[in-house]
Amino acid sequence: MTPTTSKLTDNAQWGVILAILGYGIFSCQDAIVKWLVMHDYQIFQILFVRSLTVTIISLVVGGKRGIMGVARSTNKVGLLLRAALLLSAWLCYYNAAKHLALADLVTLYYAAPIFVTVMSILLLREKVTWTSWIAVIVGFVGVAIAANPTGRPEIWPALLVLVAASFWAFATILVRKIMHVEPTINQMLFTNGLFAMISAATLPWLWQTPSLFDASLMIGLGLASGLGQYLLYESFRHAPASVIAPTEYTALVWAVILGYLIWHDLPSHTGIIGAVLIVASSVIVMMGDRKAKAG
Repeated sequence: MTPTTSKLTDNAQWGVILAILGYGIFSCQDAIVKWLVMHDYQIFQILFVRSLTVTIISLVVGGKRGIMGVARSTNKVGLLLRAALLLSAWLCYYNAAKHLALADLVTLYYAAPIFVTVMSILLLREKVTWTSWIAVIVGFVGVAIAANPTGRPEIWPALLVLVAASFWAFATILVRKIMHVEPTINQMLFTNGLFAMISAATLPWLWQTPSLFDASLMIGLGLASGLGQYLLYESFRHAPASVIAPTEYTALVWAVILGYLIWHDLPSHTGIIGAVLIVASSVIVMMGDRKAKAG
């Protein structure tokens, strides 16, 4: 089960499937975080339990080899930078959520795949096909329609979301750069172990003893996060960052499903149209990749 260093494969369609599943699990994570934040738990407390759970899982899966892999890694600077970017994105996103309507928040954050596509050209020298550009545009239009934002957001919270999106995009690019030499389990162990230590330092001032149910949710959050991270990291072994980027839009589809199952929220007509466009964006990428291989 422990992933090992391997060459990147050309099976981009498999990478897209893994990414869609990963973002679906991340939608479960967002639903749990929403529940916990609504019950007045602090972000760092939630992050601590989540990261500690993922770290324990990574230690169990990776064993001594995982620990030694992190200790001997020659990519510590890259891993540290990526962890800092992810932590910053997390904090910016959920702090902005306190001031923006959810529709505005979602619309602004989904600029991230566009950032990934641009960065993949500038930093990774990847060749981005016209189908990838169309997919990104279609996906963004779908998000805008589904979110149906009203009014102009406050400038600083809006900027926080865009900063979070750029941080996430840069972190995604770093995954691609080091994936061929850094096993998935090493990245998970390093990032989440660091998150656990940083958030633990805040607990004496922020800790709120959770109920049994809420504690279970926090642990479940860690399980969901660990599995989601694993699937997403593995997806980058099979496909370029610019191909994976549009699949992030499918998280909104998962969110619609979870919203109905948990809070009995039904999507509007614009939500349905947006969801169709979001799914179409990933289909365009897969069809374009298949055509490229056939050519």
